[in-house]
Amino acid sequence: MIRRITTMGICLMLAFLTIEWAAASSLTTEHFSVKKVAEYTSNDEGKGTLEISGRVLDAETGEPLIGANVFATPARQGATTNLDGEFRIDGLAEGSHELSFTYLGYASKIVEINLPMSEELTVEMISDFFRTREVIVTAAPTGSNVNYQSAQAYTVNELAARANLSLGDMLDGEPGLSSRSFGGGPSRPVIRGFDGERVVVLENGERMGDIQSTAPDHAITLDPLGLNRVEVVRGPASLLYGSSALGGVVNLFTEDAPRQWDRGLSGGAAFHGATNNNLLSGSAGLVYATENHAVAGRFLYRTAGDGQTPDETIPNTRLDSYTASIGWGYNRGNTRMGLSARYYQNHYGIPEFAAVSDPDNPGMFIEEEPDMEIRIFRYNVQGYLNQKMDGFFDELELRASFSYSDQEEGEPDPLPEELELEIQTTTLSSTGLLMHRPFFIFDRGVIGTSVHYRYQEVDGIEAYHPGEDIFNLALFTFQEIPIGRRLSLQLGARFEQEWTSTVENRFFTPNPDPDLVNLEEVPPFDGLTDEAFNFAGSIGLNFRPTREIEIGMQVARAHRNTTILERYADGWHAGATRVELGDPTLTSESGLGLDAFFQYTTNRWQFEASGFYNRINDYVALLTLDPLEAVEIPYRVRADREFPNTVQFFATDALMLGFEAQMHYLITENLAASLTADYVRGTRDDETNDPLPFIPPFRTTLGLKYEVNNWNIGAQYRLVSSQTRVPDDELPTDGYGIARVEGGYQIRGDDSVHSFNIRVDNLFNANYTDHMSVVRRFKDPQLGPASPSRFDMPGINFNLIYRYSF
Repeated sequence: MIRRITTMGICLMLAFLTIEWAAASSLTTEHFSVKKVAEYTSNDEGKGTLEISGRVLDAETGEPLIGANVFATPARQGATTNLDGEFRIDGLAEGSHELSFTYLGYASKIVEINLPMSEELTVEMISDFFRTREVIVTAAPTGSNVNYQSAQAYTVNELAARANLSLGDMLDGEPGLSSRSFGGGPSRPVIRGFDGERVVVLENGERMGDIQSTAPDHAITLDPLGLNRVEVVRGPASLLYGSSALGGVVNLFTEDAPRQWDRGLSGGAAFHGATNNNLLSGSAGLVYATENHAVAGRFLYRTAGDGQTPDETIPNTRLDSYTASIGWGYNRGNTRMGLSARYYQNHYGIPEFAAVSDPDNPGMFIEEEPDMEIRIFRYNVQGYLNQKMDGFFDELELRASFSYSDQEEGEPDPLPEELELEIQTTTLSSTGLLMHRPFFIFDRGVIGTSVHYRYQEVDGIEAYHPGEDIFNLALFTFQEIPIGRRLSLQLGARFEQEWTSTVENRFFTPNPDPDLVNLEEVPPFDGLTDEAFNFAGSIGLNFRPTREIEIGMQVARAHRNTTILERYADGWHAGATRVELGDPTLTSESGLGLDAFFQYTTNRWQFEASGFYNRINDYVALLTLDPLEAVEIPYRVRADREFPNTVQFFATDALMLGFEAQMHYLITENLAASLTADYVRGTRDDETNDPLPFIPPFRTTLGLKYEVNNWNIGAQYRLVSSQTRVPDDELPTDGYGIARVEGGYQIRGDDSVHSFNIRVDNLFNANYTDHMSVVRRFKDPQLGPASPSRFDMPGINFNLIYRYSF
């Protein structure tokens, strides 16, 4: 089936190419060649010593537009407007230039100028509610605004309106995005049903160096209140980001190392409070800058108690975390660079219920309440360099991130010799990008290389898997071919080599202490040294037959290398409250997928529909074993539970398909309505055709928003279907509906902005269970471990979010 669909996609691409080549052939070859030569040479001539400055305003209200993008051609220099809507671009040559202005929610504008100019430039932009084509660098490293697969960006103001306990909760409900929940602390984004190691979470384009993808109890080590921007790519992205980007990418951007600044002192503060779990979160940051240098510092603190369902408390879901960071930025001429350092600490509880035998009533069971705590300490240093150059390669970008993370799992305040589990991870992630100018039939493109090194030690009295030593090296390219004005073709390839070996601990060693490991029950551990070569590639098409319509599609091959944990786990994982059993025979996953989207946009309407079809070979999934029978299975690290939940890693071929659809309609000048829906279907592609585990159900969201001047109000109602298409070992869930209302207000001063947002989640205090939650409890005193049930999700929650910037 996938071969037929992929063939159809390629045939459609070839048909579009044939039509557009025929149309383009009506132009003379001389015209095409002259255009390309002009693009190449004018970039050299566009550089000099002059500058242009000005302001960008709303054409209707006269208010300054903050954060508008200004780009000068042919010099390829850019700037972003400040709090007063002001911008400045230097390094320009005398003569004519073309300035392009783009801003989210406004029609793009192009202004031609001649330098030198004696007066300041004032540009007025017209609000165009739907006509937005943002550059999403996670999907297009060249800065192109042409899309070949579904992607979305969230600005700092949008993130403020969505502020929540964790990143997963913030993005939950967006098209194609749901959240894996194990209490509030470790909530993590799920993209199109892909979770864990199949979704890469990046920080400023680099891997974070924590272990949040390996298990449901592990948290993302970045406070949501410290984010300046989030970009999400839905679908395979191994071309740019390598192994584990099989399902998609979430890229988190911070300004710890400043990239843009105004001279003098600037900064801001933020606060988020919520009633359901008594959440209090705050941040404060300052930037001091001269013309070429900037230094920044920031501090964030977050604390929350146990969450509340409409009927009871969700025990052991508290959280306490704080972050401190400093950074430096440099910008002079053609050189930009920055360096930052951060410390992050997070202590949170895990709602891991257990069933134990009732000593007073033989044959009966008692539900034991949770007390497990996870403590994370992470140090991170990041740097970047952007260098504009003359010649064929006109821009160099280097990024690097070094992290050390220490995660402890167990009861609060343990003695060192009684610590259940400690995972220490050292990570280096680095990427180099060389951007080249248009040549021959190619537009601006990229050649890149990436290095990823990870060393992990696992210790503790319940160290249930060995550590790992991984070195990954990759070379890739991303190219676009414009064919006329309406059609673009994208080609890319990535070659990746990975070397892996295990790191021993007290349980995983050839000669373990016989008091710890009974070698008569489990096989000896001889370690592993392995290597794997993988290829990722994509071919994409973007077709714009009219100003209102955009069509994109992409066929991509992606991959994921299996982890040491998936292959060699052999015992009790305290944080996840389960026994995990690996399979040493697991091999790398490889996927072939087709993504397509259709977008229709007018001044009042915006409609976008996207569909995907992926076939994954050797897909690694979890099988939950019968808790009473699993007690008899021998494994290396014994559980401290009487009836532990036991899961087995196994491989199967899999099919994932689904769609997302969203429609926005501007009813009046200020009132907009929205409708979104998404659906995922995951199936084992073997003789069983069983459903894959933990697939989100069909969802629909209705919304209204009224916005005028500096305030807005809105409401949403989300309908979620029941999920009964589940494996035999997974609990089904009923459908539900929940409502949300929100409002926002801004106060603008001469040099400052105050923003207030109020939001009420689960407005009617509905009882419901989320299918993506992994919290299980055992209330039945007769069946105990044989009768798990789900915990209700949090009830009504009032949120207040305040942001101040100057």
